[in-house]
Amino acid sequence: MKATCTKGMLLLLGAAALQACQPEGYILKGTLTGDVEGKTVYLCKGDNVFNLEGIDSTVIQNGQFEFKGKVETPELLTVKIFPDSTRQMMGERSVIMRPIIPVIVTNSLIEIEACLDSIPLDFMTYGGTYDYSKVLVKGSAMQDKYMSYKQLRTEKGDVASNMSMDFHERTRTEEGCTALEAVAFVHRYDSVRDELALDMANSIKENKDNIVGLYALKECMTMFDAPTLERLTDAFPAILKECALGKEVFAKVDTVKNCAVGAPFIDVDLYDRDGNAIKLSDYVGKGHYTLVEFWASWCGPCRGEIPHLKHVYELYHPEGFDIVSISMDAKKEDWVKALDAEGMAWTQASDLKAFEGTLAKLYNFDGIPYCVLVSPEGKILHHNARGPWLDNFMIQFYGNKFEESYRVYK
Repeated sequence: MKATCTKGMLLLLGAAALQACQPEGYILKGTLTGDVEGKTVYLCKGDNVFNLEGIDSTVIQNGQFEFKGKVETPELLTVKIFPDSTRQMMGERSVIMRPIIPVIVTNSLIEIEACLDSIPLDFMTYGGTYDYSKVLVKGSAMQDKYMSYKQLRTEKGDVASNMSMDFHERTRTEEGCTALEAVAFVHRYDSVRDELALDMANSIKENKDNIVGLYALKECMTMFDAPTLERLTDAFPAILKECALGKEVFAKVDTVKNCAVGAPFIDVDLYDRDGNAIKLSDYVGKGHYTLVEFWASWCGPCRGEIPHLKHVYELYHPEGFDIVSISMDAKKEDWVKALDAEGMAWTQASDLKAFEGTLAKLYNFDGIPYCVLVSPEGKILHHNARGPWLDNFMIQFYGNKFEESYRVYK
């Protein structure tokens, strides 16, 4: 009896000791080499380099830093190092870039080891460089899965981005591009984007039982048509759908699914310039292809698109093609003034609520110009079919009516 009690006591003490060794939250320790002493390190939510929300900060001492906290479920956090920075060109802008390390954090001990010069810079990770092979992260079971997904997405996305930049460089030349040359670019570009979407769908399937799948779905859901999005989302278990990130992601999925390629267009109540109540369904899904174009009087790029829209409309409206422009203006006088200045011959409408109304939410956009191409049967065919993409569809639907002298210019 005494031996049994002693054994039982030892088991209880062992369990208590083991529990004491388990952190109640996470401990994130970093060991960095290079010029790091005295630099500030921030811990941020997510890995969106344009919108990192800082939640904690510390100063590197003796090449080390440490964060402590607690997460309800595994969560993506980013370590960002200040004030170390470098200024590089991003497109036509010069931006300050700083080293970042994204980490899938669980309530455990997580250790990071890296040389400062080997850590990718924030905007470079967005623009195509996502090599974390020289950054060691220990103690995060899902880190490798997340890094594999991000690297694949970035590498494939970079191929498409480079193609796009090369094409736009060509359109800036004096010769420009013919319609057929632009259409050939569209086919090549869309082929790469289709490969990327397939790879991302496979990544989501492979990670449907863990938090990486949710992050991948959050970032990539707009790549998929409605049936594909339905299949991907149905595969997630209820426990992931019901966690905080799952609720956020699946609330967004419902919006995206409703206006994804293959879904019926969403009818909305609008007004014409004379104040008469109209519906989008009065003009769309009536047996012809229709471009629904969202714009505003104050949007320079929107108005810059209008000459091309006029040209396409002039060539293809006699074949049945139509356009409905929906203004995101809030003031009627601004809208009407722009209408008079632009002289667009097709249907004009607005709810005069700008981004405070439901249009942007229903069609899932947060900037303009934005457009959706709708089939004769009222199904969404494409998002942002503008420039050479619109030319491509016109040639596909009606044949090539562009003049030999027609050129695509930036």
